[in-house]
Amino acid sequence: MNWEQIRREDTFQGSHKPFISISMHHIGFNTMFTRIAELGPDKRVTVYAKPEELRLGFEFHKDEEAPDSFALALQSSDKKGKKRKSVMCSARGIVLKYPWLEAVAKLPKAKDRRFEPKKVGNLWVIELCPAFEHRKSRKSKDISSDLGGIYRYRRENGKIVYIGKGAIKNRLMLPERQEWDFDVVEYSIIEDPDQQVRWETYWIDRFKEENNGELPHHNKVSGAESNTDR
Repeated sequence: MNWEQIRREDTFQGSHKPFISISMHHIGFNTMFTRIAELGPDKRVTVYAKPEELRLGFEFHKDEEAPDSFALALQSSDKKGKKRKSVMCSARGIVLKYPWLEAVAKLPKAKDRRFEPKKVGNLWVIELCPAFEHRKSRKSKDISSDLGGIYRYRRENGKIVYIGKGAIKNRLMLPERQEWDFDVVEYSIIEDPDQQVRWETYWIDRFKEENNGELPHHNKVSGAESNTDR
């Protein structure tokens, strides 16, 4: 039997780039971004959201009287003899306001919660991934027939057996899917068909990356990564 290399989940490929990370308790600004944006404990941040675009914007300043702003705290680490400094702010009051943001904060893999910021006017902006924040039993009557987006089917043991896009309830009710073995449907609402394609592809690629290039069972059976949900 061949040796299998263990993949680390606590590192981030491309961490030499600036990024902003989301967790349930903190929003972190890495060393590179801290340097570029000239951040430190003397700065504060005001956070803005565009829920329809899954975007967060960060405005850094020194105005201690700015309403709803957050203090920045310094984090220091010593890796390979080199001092690295990053900053963070509290996230609890931010994350719990938006289900789509909370879903991202709960993603188990750190690299799925890290996003490269871009400067837009006076804001540093990140676009988050949709993270299947809605969860229903496959027998649920609470899924509206007019909802479209990306979705995935899971078994009780957590195994993902399908990732798709399109009309969530209509696809769920297709006759051929009534024999499929799954218990839960998780989904994110996305109206734009092009964005549905984009994020379906994103999550299929992430699944393959974590499963030695394999597709979810029913994507594989359908014979294509780009499935019949168009």
